[in-house]
Amino acid sequence: MYFFNNSQGSQGENPPDYSVMNKEEIRRKILKKRLSLLSEDIRDKSQQVFLNLTETVEYINSRNIMFYVATRSEVQTEEMIKTSIKMGKNIFVPTILPECLNLAPSKIFDFDIELEKGKKGILKPKKEYYRLFPSENIDLIIVPGVAFDLSGNRIGRGFGYYDNFLRKVPSSAKIVALAFEMQIVKKIPNDKNDIPVHKIITEKRIIISI
Repeated sequence: MYFFNNSQGSQGENPPDYSVMNKEEIRRKILKKRLSLLSEDIRDKSQQVFLNLTETVEYINSRNIMFYVATRSEVQTEEMIKTSIKMGKNIFVPTILPECLNLAPSKIFDFDIELEKGKKGILKPKKEYYRLFPSENIDLIIVPGVAFDLSGNRIGRGFGYYDNFLRKVPSSAKIVALAFEMQIVKKIPNDKNDIPVHKIITEKRIIISI
């Protein structure tokens, strides 16, 4: 594992150039590649991603951490969540507030008992385990995504929940993405409303984007 600081122009992996594609075309292409990964590869790569995450100052120094709950082909977070809880960190997972369709952090104590499948098939807190927490008090936000570039731009799952959420969090919150190396591309189209992540952690490296 090595560090790649984009601002310093360090050498690292040479990601593919999909600059002629729009966001939806990139999303479809990377999703197809990610869905082809074997379960064993996903498990092993996810374990290495977590080891790399635990070495970051953001993870070490954060008390309140919000994790996404992974779909089948994403970097898996179940063991990350369970291990972080055992370490004494306050862990939160996203829930969608039905009255406004906004994403909100909810504290979790038991991954196996407190979650159920939501409308998109993604695990979310059961209503009886809602423990909503102010987003301004989250130290570290671990976000999913389909594709990322070296500047921290991301293409999400396509629902827009994280884009809206990240625009509202305080500047003090650190935003870190977890991804497989094959999800990194040279450049993603972005606009002024896009919120880049501070770091991208893969099984091979930590990309410091901001």
